[in-house]
Amino acid sequence: MLLLRGATEVVTPSATSVPLSGEAMGIVERHPNADVLIENDKIVAVGKNLESEVAEIIDVSGKVIVPGFVDPHTHLVWAGSREHELEWKLEGRTYQEILANGGGILRTVKETRNSEEEELQQESLIRFKNAIRSGSTTIEIKSGYGLEEETELKQLRVANWLGNLGLAETVVTFMGAHALPEGADRRSYISFVCSMLPEVRELADFCDVFCEEGAFTEDESRFILQSASENGFGLKIHADEFGDTGGGRLAAELGLVSADHLAGSTLDTIKALRDSGTIGVLLPGTPFAILSDHFAPARKMIANNLPIALATDCNPNCYTESMQLVQQLAVFRMNMSPAEALVASTINAAFAIGKTDRGCIAEGWRADLLICDIPDYRHLTYHFGINHVDKVIIGGKIIDA
Repeated sequence: MLLLRGATEVVTPSATSVPLSGEAMGIVERHPNADVLIENDKIVAVGKNLESEVAEIIDVSGKVIVPGFVDPHTHLVWAGSREHELEWKLEGRTYQEILANGGGILRTVKETRNSEEEELQQESLIRFKNAIRSGSTTIEIKSGYGLEEETELKQLRVANWLGNLGLAETVVTFMGAHALPEGADRRSYISFVCSMLPEVRELADFCDVFCEEGAFTEDESRFILQSASENGFGLKIHADEFGDTGGGRLAAELGLVSADHLAGSTLDTIKALRDSGTIGVLLPGTPFAILSDHFAPARKMIANNLPIALATDCNPNCYTESMQLVQQLAVFRMNMSPAEALVASTINAAFAIGKTDRGCIAEGWRADLLICDIPDYRHLTYHFGINHVDKVIIGGKIIDA
């Protein structure tokens, strides 16, 4: 047992069985001068002057406790790097132009294919530990830098290996439909992706498709996702990153767990997603990284009661493991409040990857907690550019990453 004694405040979304939306996203419970009692991997009590004769006591006076961050969208497992592309972006080259010239995803595919599995493990472990130290306690990881069987399986194995290290938990997503390989026939490649679904089902919880101009069309994405559903996968989609190109509408039509990006989604698409029960996962690091001002319309989404989550989109094009930075971008560039950013990074993010037992500090919930060296939870976004996390607790254990 652990007893966290004397926090300046314990701050949490309200316990809920459904994602929070609308005005509820802007409300957090603030428990001043509070303790948290943990037994095994569960929270036992939150309150003042808690006692336990058997618990290890940790003095957290002067600190703030919040739920562990959940990162519901990453491409954490890859080899190589693309730092030169930042200079190309500064010269004015677009994401699509870089991809069309063999850069972007296709560059990382080549480097990931050429990596040995042990090398891929060690590169990815560095990023994984960075994410944990920055407060991520559950992390979704996609494949999609193989685009052929051997490397897709290698990525999925590494993602599962990371989750079995006793650090953060991973949720694994198969994304063979991340891009069309160089020289591939579209129809043949889509058939290949669908043929892999039974083989990778034991390695992945979700299937994702990049539905966008230059990637996969709405009809192609529908075909892959329907095949994935028949094979028992949860469904996610990269949608409307650059415009309302049909991915968001498709997510609503199929009732996907989440639709991610949504920077170009129209009001009609936002309302359709809301009505379908799909969660919008917003990735403000992505436009930031490609030097764009085209951020997702978070205020419009909240006003129309679409539940939204936040994620890093950690990948070679958007290279950050920090959910703190993502929350800061959400506040400074998408006009979300600090409370909305916290809710979107905890309980709503957990729902976006099918987790209903974390993201809240309340009796009976999973003990994934962050002890932050700040005087007020709003400093997570107000004081930007540093890591505020002092201790990470995952499943009731203090994690040294």
